[in-house]
Amino acid sequence: MASGLRWMRPPPAQAVRTALWVLAVVILVSILYATAHRVTLKPADPLSPYLWTATLASAMTAVLGALAAFEIGQPGHSRWWPLLPMPALALWFAATGFGCIGTLFAPNSWGVVAPEAMECLLFILGTAVPLSVGLLTLIRWAKPRHPTLVGAIGGLAVAATAVSLLTLVHPHNSALLDILAHGVGVAVVVAANVALAGRWSRNRMATL
Repeated sequence: MASGLRWMRPPPAQAVRTALWVLAVVILVSILYATAHRVTLKPADPLSPYLWTATLASAMTAVLGALAAFEIGQPGHSRWWPLLPMPALALWFAATGFGCIGTLFAPNSWGVVAPEAMECLLFILGTAVPLSVGLLTLIRWAKPRHPTLVGAIGGLAVAATAVSLLTLVHPHNSALLDILAHGVGVAVVVAANVALAGRWSRNRMATL
């Protein structure tokens, strides 16, 4: 019986996969930073503490979410891992909301009209495509037993990364319509990652 078994290369440790994910993000950041002056459509407003806080919190959500997704993909994982990015997520949402309050009294803020908000949505969705492929490939390597949960947390990490990168080309507090576009983008990215993770899992089970 043992003669028919195949040796499977173990997946890299969660910390290593998280480091690979962060490295891919850093490369993308470098590309965006080098070309940001070409895509920024409005001069930057003075950077507010809310913007900085929201950006740092979304970046923390991205890193912690990726680590949690990798951990959840391992057998016998703790049920508490999905909660790892939640404090950073709450801070991200809170800082974004407080920053939005200031735009209510500034009619020239970015994102008060639909075309501007749509540009942010398209940036989030477009950036999320390669990030999702990279993250799900690393997660799929471990063959997780709970693909839906892994996809949801991984999708959150991807969406948070995309929103963080948006600051490079959109260094402004978000208006209400802009926040709604961000919310739609985050929801679509998470749902897409859940669907992809589930599909990959079904395809794997079908080949067994």
